Amino acid sequence: MMKKEDGFPGQISFVIPERILALVKDNPLIADLYISDIGYYPQARHHFRERPSGSAQFIVIYCVEGKGEISLNKTMHTVPADHFFIIPAGMPHAYHSDEQNPWSIYWIHFSGLKSGNYSRFACQSLPIERSKTSRITDRIDLFSEIFRNLDRGFSIETLEYVNLCLPHLLASFTHLSQFRLIKESGEKDPVVQSINFMLENLTKKLKLDEIATETGLSASHYSRLFQNRTGHSPIDYFIQLKIQRACRMLDNSGWMIADVAREMGFDDQFYFSRVFRKVMGMSPAEYRKRGN
Repeated sequence: MMKKEDGFPGQISFVIPERILALVKDNPLIADLYISDIGYYPQARHHFRERPSGSAQFIVIYCVEGKGEISLNKTMHTVPADHFFIIPAGMPHAYHSDEQNPWSIYWIHFSGLKSGNYSRFACQSLPIERSKTSRITDRIDLFSEIFRNLDRGFSIETLEYVNLCLPHLLASFTHLSQFRLIKESGEKDPVVQSINFMLENLTKKLKLDEIATETGLSASHYSRLFQNRTGHSPIDYFIQLKIQRACRMLDNSGWMIADVAREMGFDDQFYFSRVFRKVMGMSPAEYRKRGN
C-alpha cells in the first residue's frame, strides 16, 4: 500500500502555531475547548497516518465520500461515507484511506479542559444518516466558515470566533437529533422537503421524478406546486443551488474549475461553464477573477 500523509489536490488545512495556541490557552473565553488543527482532504488517495504514542489532542474525522479505516487498540474500524469517528487524545492509532474508494474527510484536532468530555463518543464509527432534516450542508458550511476566518490570519477576534463556533460544530455530530430539530417543522411541506433533499444531494444528478418521489407527489403535481411557490422549475432551482455552492467553492478554496465541476456532478467542464454562465452571467474563471 502506498502511503501519503498529506498533500492532496484541493486540500484545505490550518495548523495553529504553538505561539498562537499559547494566546488561546491564556484566553478564558476559549481556553476550555479550542482547535489546534483543522482541514479538508478531498479524495485523499493513499492517505495514511500512524501515531504510535497517540495525539496530544482529540481528533474528529468526518468522512463525506469514499471510505477509510482507523486502527485503535489493534481493532480496525471501517469509516464509510456519512460517518464520523473521534480518536481520544493519547491513544495510539493509525488510519488510512481505502485504495479503491479513497475517502474525502473533514477533520479537527481539538483540546482544552472540556475536550475529555467527548470520550463517551469516541472509538466507534458513528453514522450520520442522510434524511430530509439531516442538515449535512449546514455542518459543512460551519467548517467553511471556520476555514474562511482562519484564512484571514490569527487575530484575537478570529481565534475567539472560530473557537466559539467549535462547540456548535462538535454538537452537530454528537447531538444529531437536536441539531436537526430546526428542520423538522418544514418536513411535511413538500417544497421545503424537496429543497432540503436537493441540498443534501448537490453532488448528484437528480431527475424530476426522483425529487418528486421524496415528497410523495406525482411529478406533474409537484412541479406545478414548486413553480407556483418559488417561481422556478424544480430542476432549474436545483441547478441554481449547485452553482451557488460552486461559487462558494471558487471563493473559498484553491480548487481548479474542473475539480469544482466534478464535485458538483458535472462530468464535462465545458458544460459546467455554460450552465454557470447562464446562471451567473459570467464564466467560472471570470467569477473567480472578479473576486480577487
